[in-house]
Amino acid sequence: MGIVFSIIKFALGTLQELANAYGVVAKRIGASPGIPVPSPSQPFWAVPSSPLSRHGSEHSLPVDTVDVVVIGSGIAGTSFARELLRSADVEPPRVVMLDARDACYGATARNGGHISPLLYHEFDDLEKTFGIDMAKNIIHFRRAHLSSLLEAANEEGLLESSQARKVDTYDVFFEETLYKDMHSKLERYLDVFPGERGAWSTDGGPDSGMKLQLDERVCGTIKTCGGAIHPYRLVSGILSNLLKEFDTRFSLFTHTPCIDIIVERDVYVVQTPRGAIRAKNIVHATNGWTSNLLAPMRRKIIPVRGHMSAQRPGQGLSVARVDGFQSMPNWQGTRSFVFYPGTTQERFDYLTQQPNLSQSSSLLGRPPRGEMMFGGGMQMGSPSFMDAIGATDDSVTRFPDRVYLGGALPEYFGRHWGAEGRGEEEEDCQLGRMKMVWSGILGISADRMPWVGRLPAKLSGRGEVKNGGEWIVAGFTGEGMAHAWLSGKALAQMLRAGNGDAPDGFPRVFLPSESRWKKANIENML
Repeated sequence: MGIVFSIIKFALGTLQELANAYGVVAKRIGASPGIPVPSPSQPFWAVPSSPLSRHGSEHSLPVDTVDVVVIGSGIAGTSFARELLRSADVEPPRVVMLDARDACYGATARNGGHISPLLYHEFDDLEKTFGIDMAKNIIHFRRAHLSSLLEAANEEGLLESSQARKVDTYDVFFEETLYKDMHSKLERYLDVFPGERGAWSTDGGPDSGMKLQLDERVCGTIKTCGGAIHPYRLVSGILSNLLKEFDTRFSLFTHTPCIDIIVERDVYVVQTPRGAIRAKNIVHATNGWTSNLLAPMRRKIIPVRGHMSAQRPGQGLSVARVDGFQSMPNWQGTRSFVFYPGTTQERFDYLTQQPNLSQSSSLLGRPPRGEMMFGGGMQMGSPSFMDAIGATDDSVTRFPDRVYLGGALPEYFGRHWGAEGRGEEEEDCQLGRMKMVWSGILGISADRMPWVGRLPAKLSGRGEVKNGGEWIVAGFTGEGMAHAWLSGKALAQMLRAGNGDAPDGFPRVFLPSESRWKKANIENML
């Protein structure tokens, strides 16, 4: 009887804790996220840092009115600037990019480096919400990012340094019910996109995991082609190219946070601690920090803190012999995984592996050594997840998240993991399996769709100017590598046209509007 009472007491206590936590979270997501903290955790991608890391931090700000101020130097803002500058018919516009910290030091430098868009996973939900034509439009848009990013890396001469490549990507399931459900979703998806049948394969056999050197508890896998990339090197490399190519038309000022925007004499005045910049157009490319300068977007784009790690692989991977199978081929750098350990697709972890180019002398900075770039764990425990919602301090890494990330990989690979990997001493890296752990801030959209386009005054909270406007490219809900690049490009096309209309092929449901803003409700996701 005492045991039953203890269980009930514990359950009631847990419910009370959750109720209290929900109240704290509700208050937090309604507040301003502020500006990025000045000393964030160190992401593995950014070691060594780019020569641009502090670019313009001591340069004088422009005195004359500029055409565009871009706030944020990540992949979305960089894509926007690249398209706007390169597509100009005559003289390119005068573009100024600001960042509160080092160049490209937000979510772009802190993600998993995987280009694995949600396709069959969400198609049914997209169809129910938007209809089949728009659902197909969104899928085509997401799918186009792999080829577009590879093409951009090649055009910029960054294909090798950014490690941009195609990989085999596997959805890995440990629960039979979820595998069957996702298999059915894939079949429905392929009925709509029959031309893709050759790009997908499934394996629900008892040895489906063993074939991939995964744990024997794997009950099924779904495979297709995805991508992997070094996001920091790609974006910082593009920024470097733009600064050289448009030295009189494009400026980057790091460590120059925007603290306010006012409308004065029909132009925007961007206030920074280093002075003011006058501009005809403002582009908000700050994702999780969007609502600091756009107060009406609070509770519409929510900051959420996630964790990532770089780990040494177990010594058994890629070289071990699996009973009943031939020796495994060396797959370093050629696979990515999304692991689903439970019964719902909302609980997942993600993994890409860097190639082993330790002997290469042609790469700038530290060459990759087959590191496992592993993230996730956010949804595994409700207290940890509650702490993450609305959090904007990426200087800290939470102990429960570090513990989870530090223990999951050997479980996913089982006996194939082998002895712990060993490596030589490296700058800023720990000596054990876990080389580095860091946090980053995601921008979660209340209706799950990105916000891309011209902002009505209701959404900016400010008056409009006659020959310009405020624009947004943000709210990628943890799927920036499958949305941000082409969203930034599309936004540049909208601004150049001046009317805010969606270009051909761009999903119109991404456009900001008062009606969409009123309907977007974050409580539907909590």
